[in-house]
Formats: sequence, structure tokens, C-alpha cells
Amino acid sequence: MKPNTAPSSPLISFCVLITFLTVFYLWKEIVAFFAISIPSGQSRVYMVYGLWFIPPLLVMGFLFGFKNLFVEVGVRAKGNEGKEEGFVSNFLIAIFFALFCTLPMLVSSAVLGRFDGEFSWQGLFFKTLGAALSEEFLFRSFLFGVLFRRAKWGFIPAALLGAVIFGIAHLYQGSTWGELLGIFLVTAMGAGWFAWLFVEWRYNLWIPIFFHTFMNLSWVLFEVSPNALGGGASNIFRGITIALSIILTIHYRRKIRKEALTLKKSSLFWQI
Repeated sequence: MKPNTAPSSPLISFCVLITFLTVFYLWKEIVAFFAISIPSGQSRVYMVYGLWFIPPLLVMGFLFGFKNLFVEVGVRAKGNEGKEEGFVSNFLIAIFFALFCTLPMLVSSAVLGRFDGEFSWQGLFFKTLGAALSEEFLFRSFLFGVLFRRAKWGFIPAALLGAVIFGIAHLYQGSTWGELLGIFLVTAMGAGWFAWLFVEWRYNLWIPIFFHTFMNLSWVLFEVSPNALGGGASNIFRGITIALSIILTIHYRRKIRKEALTLKKSSLFWQI
């Protein structure tokens, strides 16, 4: 590919979809075909997470340049006039904003739930920050982010694709048709909400990562529900967290940044 020649939208879409489907769905078949020995326990988790990171990072690097990789991923965001913003500032803003908004969930889970004292620190890491890092990178940064930012898909089709796959991936938690439908809707809508936050915070991936981390933490430390559907009381506080994030995001963009929201009607379905 020639320098300064941007890849076409169809090429970007093809590369992203093939890579995503391969690492998310076909890795077991690939491993079986080449007769690769799969470790068990935490080693297996490391292997799967590595597969989720390495091929997408290579694809993003080849398509958009490895020197721009941190910006493309979202660990460094684009500021005003296209200038890169610092890693530390993006990280700190994300962790404090996410912690403040998820406090209702953390506190209510501690009050309403039962503390699960039987956990390992390694297991806690993988169920909270580890899961958030891998899932937000693959679904938000790579699948949604590249399709929306680079392939010029509209927000709705790009977010909907990831939301549907994300919702289906959590159906193992349900046992009845009602639970299956509820889990699918809750997780799919959560994926759409994370995608919106990612866009409005100028593609700062740390925002959905830390929301995901702290929300998982409230469920892992304190048993409030056997699955992602949650209960009546816990869902009230989950709703408060979502509402807080939306209100504060709009306030931040309009009052502090003096900027209009990124997402406009013209970018909902297809970007020209």
C-alpha cells in the first residue's frame, strides 16, 4: 500500500470482519486443524486473550500505520485540531469518571448483595479488568471503532453488529426463554451504550474499559444476581449509573469542552 493512500471502506470492512470472526469464532477450529495443544486454567485464558489482541493489532497497524496504533486503538485520544492527547490524562479522566458514575452500583451491591469471600486475586483480575480490556478492545475499539471511524459505517449498524454478537455471547448465562431474552437485551444495550461513550469521549477506550471493570467488580465481589440480567433493585442502580454517565458526558462536551456532540443524525446510518 502506497504511503498517504488510505484503504477503501470495503477493504477495511472486509479485513475487520474476517479478523473478528476468526479470533472470536474460529480459533478452536484453527487450533484443532493444526493440532495445537491447548493448555487449561489460566494459561488457556492468556492464550485466548492473546489471540483477541495480536491479529487485530496487526490488521490495524497494516491498514493505518503502526506509528498511529495507540490513537487508532484509543489508549491515546485525538484532541482539538487533531492533536494527540496524553496517555496519562486519558487514563486518569476515565478511571475517575467511571468510578464516580458506578459508585451507585458498587455501594448498592455491597448493601443488597452477599460478599463472596472465596475468590482469588488472579481470578478477580480476569473477571474485572482482564475481561474489560479484552472485550472492549475487540468489540469497541476494533469491531465498532474501525467500522465507524474508518470504514464510514453509520453508528447504528456498526454498534448493532457488535451489540448482537455481544448479546448472543452471554446467552449461556440463561436457562429459560425469559432469561435468555432479558440477558440478550441487557448485554446488547450495554454494548450500544459503551459504543456511544467511546465516541463522545473522542475515542478514549479507557472510558468503556473502566466502566466495564467497575460494573463487573460490583457483581463479582457481591453476589446480587446469577447472571447479567440482574434483579429489580440492582437494575435500578445500574440505570442510575447509565443516566449519570449520559448526563455528565453531555455536560462535559457542551459546558467544559464547548463542543457539540460527535454523534449526529447524518452519521447514524451511513457516513458520506
